[in-house]
This record gives sequence, C-alpha cells and structure tokens, in this order.
Amino acid sequence: MAETQIIQEEQISTKDLFKKIIGVFRLIGSEWRLLLISIALGTLISILLDIKNFKESQFYGEIQFNLESGSANQNQMGGFAGLANAFGVGGMGGGAQSNDLFSGGNFNLVIASKTLYERALMKEVTVGNRKMLFINYYKDSSDIKRKEWGGDFFHEPNKAAINFRFTPKSPEKFTKVENELMATIYEKLLAQTELKPLDKNSSIMILSATTNNEMLTKIWVETLLKTLEEFYVEVRTKKTRDIYDIQVERLNELQSKLNATDRQLAITTFQNINAVDPTAPMRQQQLNRNNTFVSNQYYTQMATVENLRMLLIHNTPLFTLLQPVRLPLLRKDYTVGGSTKIGAFLGFFLCLMYIIIRKTYQELMS
Repeated sequence: MAETQIIQEEQISTKDLFKKIIGVFRLIGSEWRLLLISIALGTLISILLDIKNFKESQFYGEIQFNLESGSANQNQMGGFAGLANAFGVGGMGGGAQSNDLFSGGNFNLVIASKTLYERALMKEVTVGNRKMLFINYYKDSSDIKRKEWGGDFFHEPNKAAINFRFTPKSPEKFTKVENELMATIYEKLLAQTELKPLDKNSSIMILSATTNNEMLTKIWVETLLKTLEEFYVEVRTKKTRDIYDIQVERLNELQSKLNATDRQLAITTFQNINAVDPTAPMRQQQLNRNNTFVSNQYYTQMATVENLRMLLIHNTPLFTLLQPVRLPLLRKDYTVGGSTKIGAFLGFFLCLMYIIIRKTYQELMS
C-alpha cells in the first residue's frame, strides 16, 4: 500500500509539472505580440549600442623590456665606489632609497607623467622617407581630427586645431594655444597607452598602446620607450655627469697652464744658452718647478676624469629590449549588429519574466 501511494504521488507531481509547462507555453502563445515587440526592442537597443560604441579598426602593439638600475654591479666596482663616495655620489653599494623617483609604484607614474609625454611628442621621428615631429604625425594620422576636434550637430569643427603645426621648441616656451592642444593630445594618448608587468613576480615590463593606425601605434610605443630610457639615464647619472663636467673643465684649465709653462720654459732655456744675467739659471729652475708641479696636477686630474668616465658608464642603467614591436599588429574590428542575438534574447527573457510575474500576481489577487 505504501509503495502504491508513493507511485501515485510521483504521478501526480509529474502531471502537475507537465501542466505547468503546458501552461507556460499557452501563456507565451497568448502574449506572442508582446514577446515579438520585446524581441524587436532588444534587437534595436543592441544595434543602437553598437552604433554608439562603434570605432575604427584598432591596432594593438606592445614592447617587452627589462630595466637594470646597475645596483647589482655596484658592489663589484672596487675603487670606483670609493671615488663615488669621495665626490658625494650616493647609492654606491647601498639599497634603493625609499624616495627614489623610479622605485615601487613611482615608475608607472613617471611613464604616465605629462613631462615624459611632452618629450616624446616633441621628438623627431622618421615616417617613410619623411622626418617630422611625432606630435604632428599623431595629429595627421589619429582619429583626433574626427572625434575631439571634428565637431558635431551643435559645434563646428575646430579647424584651427586641425591645421595647427608644431615647431621644434621646449615645452616651457609653448604658447597658450599650444598648451591647450598638447593637453588634449596628452589625455587621449594617456588613455591609449598602458604599462604593466609581465607577471606579478617579474621585473619584465610591457609597454603597449592601441590606436586606429598600425604604423602610428608602432612608432608611438618605440618613441615613448626611447624617451623613457633617455629620461631614466639622465636622472640616474645627473650627479655623476655634473661632477664629470666640473672635473673636465678643471682638466682643461690645467692643460692650458701646462702649455703656458712649457712655452715659458722652452723660451727661457733657449735664452739662457748665451745669457750673461746671473739670475737666469734661477728663473729657469723656478720655471722647472712650476712646470713639474702643473704637470703632476694635470696627470692626476686626467686619471680622475678617466675614473669618473668609467663611473659614469657603471652608473648608466641598462635597458634590455626583449620583444620589439613588429608589423603586422593585432587588429580588432568593430561591427554594427554583432550583438543583435544577445539583445533579442534579453528582450525575450525579460518580457517572459514580466508575463509570468504578472500572471502569478493576477492569480494571487483573484
């Protein structure tokens, strides 16, 4: 008896399930007009979103590189470390300072800084057989003329910005118009450029960019990396280069003095051959002492300058290019209508939920 009752309950529950499924299909059939309208509306919305988000074909390019600051080799520099400490060049044999411009998260901020971008944008690049400032090449080759400066139904195109040509100059000498154009280009390029590590435990970095022009993407990534390398070397070696320049200037002064004492000694020696003045040998002896003193100072200074030159080489950080950017680049195309199936399904699903909830509510109320 118990088994028979269980079988009857299962049959009743199965019948109820089929009845509910049949009821849903009947409900869908009775509301087919509303469902068709929802499907059409979902399809239309998806098409409008595709139109709104439509872009030209985008080209992605990346460069993988590794940066060595040189600290690993500083413990092997021997006498150079002592020379550096003697001249006050810090960081010889010690760890990286917490306030280092390129330490930790500062590196990403440096490469995204406006100063670095301005340097890169004002660099001269070669496109085909032509040389031009990169900022002018970007204005001519990117979509900035059609988007940011292209105008719309309510605004006229910014022809002054489109036709403007930058000339080689320091960013500090920019006019108000040039600063405005540079700010617009900087914001756009900043959104198109990315720097990230290859993985969380790696020192290898990936510098990438995405623009609407394949050659523009390639040249921009290469130009920005080259500018970063120059800026990094300039900052890292600034103190050493300043000391080196001072010592070279001192070496040149000593060389001039040595040449002068050599001439005076040669003239005095020649004149003393037939000289009758009893003080002539004394003057020659004095010139010999001066010449020897200046000569010793000159050769000592020459050794100092040579050591500083080697120290400058050791302090120069090493950029290792692991994966250059090469054509063809990765291309992404945008189409209108590619998401209509998703839009139609969402329209159908939302409408079906609405119909079921409304039907359930009506049954509960009745």
